[in-house]
Amino acid sequence: MSTPFSVRIATRDDASSIAEFNVFFAKANENRQLSLPVTAAGVRYVFDSFNNGLYVVAEREGEIVAVTMVTREWSDWNNGLFYCIQDIFVLAQDPCREIHDALLNKVRALAKEHENVCGIRLYAHKDDSQSQEHYQKLNLKKTPYRIYDEVFSQ
Repeated sequence: MSTPFSVRIATRDDASSIAEFNVFFAKANENRQLSLPVTAAGVRYVFDSFNNGLYVVAEREGEIVAVTMVTREWSDWNNGLFYCIQDIFVLAQDPCREIHDALLNKVRALAKEHENVCGIRLYAHKDDSQSQEHYQKLNLKKTPYRIYDEVFSQ
């Protein structure tokens, strides 16, 4: 039987742990080497203003075992905000689906608390077909859109 975990909105005190988590997962999932100082500054920026987003974490025995960042995106078509989940990262030694779903459900519940939030969106890596299938079972619909970006040098 696994040790219980809790899900909560992260606080500024979690910033360094979240930054380390992000660097680890970028390397493990996308083979990207992120700069810890740049990532730490980016995480602190989220905490500087509610409009920048928020983090939701799962914690077990005082340690963060999962994290997601949520940003807000205005939809003029819906006259409301989407809470955009920027992927959900769970440490491999933990029961991923249970913790993963708990984070998703926490974000969903937070979004439903605000009448100006019209829905949630979840970004998933194109090669993560297992998660994509799971999201569809959780009533998330695959959209016809692809994301394109241009990252300016830092």
